[in-house]
Amino acid sequence: MHVTLFVLGIYKPHKSGSVIVDCKCFFNPEKNITRDIVEKTFKEETQNATSQWLGNRFQLKAVLVRTPEPDIEPVTHSTVPNSKKSFTLKFTITNLAYTASLRNPKTELYRRTKSSIQSKLNHLFQNSTLGPHFLCCSVEDFRPTTKVNDTGVDSDCKFALDYGSRDVIKGLVYNIFKNLTSQGSCLGEYTMDKDSLNVSGYPPEVTPAKELSFWVIILICLSVLLGFILFFLLCSLIAFCLKRKAGKYQIHQNIWGIYYPHLETQKVN
Repeated sequence: MHVTLFVLGIYKPHKSGSVIVDCKCFFNPEKNITRDIVEKTFKEETQNATSQWLGNRFQLKAVLVRTPEPDIEPVTHSTVPNSKKSFTLKFTITNLAYTASLRNPKTELYRRTKSSIQSKLNHLFQNSTLGPHFLCCSVEDFRPTTKVNDTGVDSDCKFALDYGSRDVIKGLVYNIFKNLTSQGSCLGEYTMDKDSLNVSGYPPEVTPAKELSFWVIILICLSVLLGFILFFLLCSLIAFCLKRKAGKYQIHQNIWGIYYPHLETQKVN
């Protein structure tokens, strides 16, 4: 029999940051060790006067112990029944300008920003209703946006869940993140674009209609005006030609009302 132990810890060297640690611990089935015993023993052995420490270097922020159902299983069952679900969490930070340093994972700005955002994401979901099922979040990439002062963030968040469809959980993760960030407006000291949040394609992205530029609108108006002018000139030309053609068939008449369609006036006299 075995007990699966997940330890959520925070390691603080000279710079800020955190590390989520998942580990599995196996025990003799004859000892009948339960989850409560494991959790109590671990906390007692790592507790000092101020907080929990694992050795002299690793300070623990939280400890979470999980066991498969039932609590004691045969050793032959080496897998955890909870299925791990991973979701891509995308959002845009509006007070972090995207620079060349955020493209290079080796730079100090990249490492510091990644560690800061990961710490805030982990803290957010650990303290949510999905906290018992949350495993970890990791920032995968920073990307440019259409605005100079904005930076897009792509992160991967994992949960251990054995219920609900993937679509249902996507909506749940989306709503929890939205509610705990003031409707998607801030994550700690980072301000966010409220409409940028997307969890593995939820909600479906709607492509905005492209707006016509100022010069395109002017060209369209000039084209319409030129078309009206050409139409007016064409109508005037047609009217002039018809009037001129009609004048050739007019019959001349003298002052006494006598018509001479074919004869010359001198011969008649």
